[in-house]
Amino acid sequence: MNKLIVLSGVPGSGKSYFSAALKKVKKAHVYIVSSDALRDTILGNQQDLSADRMMWKMYYKLAYVYSIDPDGIVILDATHTTSFYRIEATKMLKPLFKEIDLVSFNLPHDVIMYQNLNRDFPVPSDVLETLIQKFEAPDEKDKEYFDKIYVIEDQHIEKIIMDL
Repeated sequence: MNKLIVLSGVPGSGKSYFSAALKKVKKAHVYIVSSDALRDTILGNQQDLSADRMMWKMYYKLAYVYSIDPDGIVILDATHTTSFYRIEATKMLKPLFKEIDLVSFNLPHDVIMYQNLNRDFPVPSDVLETLIQKFEAPDEKDKEYFDKIYVIEDQHIEKIIMDL
């Protein structure tokens, strides 16, 4: 059964780490579609937003391509900080997957700030603060739309990885 996993969290919350850990545990049939990786591939800089329209087009096109694997787990690794973005951005993919799950990263502020500083390309603190303020925890709309919702509120992700 193919599955789409939508990650939701600010930069530094552990989305990419989670994706890599899930791929390591599940091994085959895990496809990570990362907005940062695409920006890096297209422009040589994951923080360059100048070609974002093209990047997002490729981002969702890759998810569409990977949906063909009947045993595939496709991970959308981007901020998806609000219910609107989580749902609207994936509506066109919903018919392609048997299950769509949400993994929301709601770590403490100090942990996010620390992890951001240890990224290869840290997000400027003022930008990160704005993203933290705009972040929305899963709500009723998310509960209606997604098949399962997992919330990560600490750095122990192992149980959720095993459940997926």
